Amino acid sequence: MVVIPVQQRDNVSNYQSLRSLFEKNITVYSIAEVLDTCNLHDHALLIRDKMVLKDYDVIGVEENGMVIGYALRDELGEGTCKEYFRSFSPSELVSDSTPLLQTLFILKNTERLFMIEGNRITKVVTLADLQKPPIRMLLFGVISLLEMHLYRIINRYFRDETWKKHLSVKRIYLAEELFLQRKARNEAIQLSDCLQLCDKRDIVLGEQPLSELLGIVSKSKGKDFFKKLEILRNNLAHSQDLNTQNSWNEMFSLIEQTEKILEECEKI
Repeated sequence: MVVIPVQQRDNVSNYQSLRSLFEKNITVYSIAEVLDTCNLHDHALLIRDKMVLKDYDVIGVEENGMVIGYALRDELGEGTCKEYFRSFSPSELVSDSTPLLQTLFILKNTERLFMIEGNRITKVVTLADLQKPPIRMLLFGVISLLEMHLYRIINRYFRDETWKKHLSVKRIYLAEELFLQRKARNEAIQLSDCLQLCDKRDIVLGEQPLSELLGIVSKSKGKDFFKKLEILRNNLAHSQDLNTQNSWNEMFSLIEQTEKILEECEKI
C-alpha cells in the first residue's frame, strides 16, 4: 500500500471536487431547446412546412394538452400527425437534472433526448446541441483536469526532474524557456509546471509501470489516445467544429476513456 502525503491527499480531494463540479453541477438543462409542438390531429404536411420554415427536425405531438410523442420532419406526409407520431422510448427520456457528462454517454446510443421537467416533456436535445458552449466548457474542463492529475503524478513519481530522460533536448529547452519567462514575472513555479500535454504524454508513456497504473494497455494505444485528445482540446480552444475529424461516437468513446484514466489517477 502506497502512503500518500497529506498535501498529496488534499490535492486529490481538490481535484475530485473540481471533477464533481464538471460532472454533476452542469446539467442537460444548459443545452436543451424548447420542444415546439403540434396537435395529434393536425395536417401532417402543414406541420412539415412549419418545421421546414423553423428548421426543426423533430416536433412534439400533443393530445389534450399533454405531449404524448414526437414526429420527425422527414417522415411526415399525407394525413394527420397521428399517422406519423412516435411514442417516447424510455431510453430517449432524461430528467432536467441529468448531468451533462452523463447526457453525452446517453447520446452515444440515440440521436435525440427529450427532457422532463416535473411530469411534462418540455425540451429536446440533439447532436447539434453538442456544439454549444456548456459542452465545450465541460470537455475542456475534463481534459484540463487530466493534465492537472498528470502533473501531480509526474512530480510524485519522478524525483529531481528525472522525467527529463523521456523528453528530447528541444522539448526540455522549450520548457526551460517558458520557466525563465514565468520566473521573470515572479511566478512561484517549478520546471515541471512548464510541461505541455505532449510532454506529459511522452513522460507517462515512456515509463511503462506508470502507464500501466493509469490503465494504458500499450504505448501505441496510449499515443493514439493522446493524439485524439490533443486534437479535441485544440478544436475546443479555437472554437472549431467538434465533429470535423471524427464521428460523435468516437468523441464519446474518447471522453469515456479519459474518464477511466481520471479514475485511475485518483487512485495514485
